[in-house]
Amino acid sequence: MGTFSNKIVAEFTPPKTWMLKDEMAFLEDSLTKEEIETLKIIRANITDVGRITCRPGMKTDLASVPRIAWILVAPWDIARAAIIHDHLYAKLRTYWTEPDKSYDKWKDGKDLADKIFLLGMKSADPKVPSWKMYPAYWAVRLFGRWSAK
Repeated sequence: MGTFSNKIVAEFTPPKTWMLKDEMAFLEDSLTKEEIETLKIIRANITDVGRITCRPGMKTDLASVPRIAWILVAPWDIARAAIIHDHLYAKLRTYWTEPDKSYDKWKDGKDLADKIFLLGMKSADPKVPSWKMYPAYWAVRLFGRWSAK
């Protein structure tokens, strides 16, 4: 099970984003060396022990949940996991523009970003109920490919 470094410290930047004021990190010790290397290839801020760091100044929308779905899963329910996921998707978008990119590495990176999103929700405190966690996870699995390019 992973651990978050702290709570979210962010400033609202209209119309619908937040800017981190403090660093936020997620340490996931179940990641393999190969998974960590894949995330390094896409230039994620990750250490050799699986600590993913979002730096101050990073912008996030917390979670891209359509307003109508907030009755089930509101962005703040899964916010810390979503911020880590946003960082990984931002790195995937940058990687996608590189001339020497590998589609296979991009795909592996996307799969890992989504896996880490789920692991982050499982590690959240307060606990995210399964009935919120899995719909959010499957939404990014199914529809996230467009925002990761």
